[in-house]
Amino acid sequence: MNKRTFVLATALAASMLASGVSFAETTKAAVSYVTAPFNVPSIVMREKGYLDEAFAAHGVKLSHPEITSGAAQTQALAAGELQIASVLGGTSAILANANGADVVVMGAYARAPKAYFVMAAANGPADIKSLKGKKVAGPKGTVLNQLLVAALAAEKMTLDDIEYINMDLPTARAALLAGRVDAVTLAGANATQVEAAGGHIIVNGQGLIAPTTVIGASRDFAKANPQLLKAYFQAHLKALDFMREQPEEALAIAAKDQDISLDEARKQYALYDFDPKMTEADVANLEADQAFMISAGMLEASSKIDIRKDLILPSAFDIK
Repeated sequence: MNKRTFVLATALAASMLASGVSFAETTKAAVSYVTAPFNVPSIVMREKGYLDEAFAAHGVKLSHPEITSGAAQTQALAAGELQIASVLGGTSAILANANGADVVVMGAYARAPKAYFVMAAANGPADIKSLKGKKVAGPKGTVLNQLLVAALAAEKMTLDDIEYINMDLPTARAALLAGRVDAVTLAGANATQVEAAGGHIIVNGQGLIAPTTVIGASRDFAKANPQLLKAYFQAHLKALDFMREQPEEALAIAAKDQDISLDEARKQYALYDFDPKMTEADVANLEADQAFMISAGMLEASSKIDIRKDLILPSAFDIK
């Protein structure tokens, strides 16, 4: 999404407010539903109906559009088509805010550096150095993009040393298994499927990246509807309580949703920290994300934002 689109969308939202349309009066809202790579709280919330119940108590009927792209979620937020982006990459939130869309962070979603991988097929490259001149596929402008850049940098290499091809996760997985690319960046069930087919992990994100996925909203919606932000976290925290008190049932629900075994679900779950309360470490991680985007040419240095002041709501540090 370009800057002009963001500005137009923001202007549209402003005109709606000026004309007397109040988010606080709404009886409908949209919260994105994103399950990959392994978003157990979202899966549990939907299966148990916690989110719908929490919003219904305020007379609001929810829809759950399955928008998995971070850019598409921030565009929908800016256009007023989405009120809460339940799982949003930190890079997507920063890029949107820096380019004029009043997207804000209302809480953390997860931290899981070990859940992101650079992978190869059974007889593929064994290390990062071996990727020189090879085809590597994965989603650009994401945490996985950041992992690849960091892994290459650790070996004094850059993206110019490989042939980097933009692909979503399922397409990248299929391309690797079909022998059309030499390596891929993957996470979640897609990584599991590559391992099941004999593939191997070249490197994961530990020590290379510290990604924080977040829960996003438009600033106007958040300001006009503090009771609905509380309702969201009421449901989110209820899901986390269920995961803590009924771990086997929660894992069974997630495994079924992701079409993986219970053992694999247990293995994936161990990689994640789902505490929604923002921390100083999260702020530092998001600042590192922004620095990465500037250095990678994804964001102009002149558009740099103050992560704490411009992006994160104060209430994000006090979720309980």
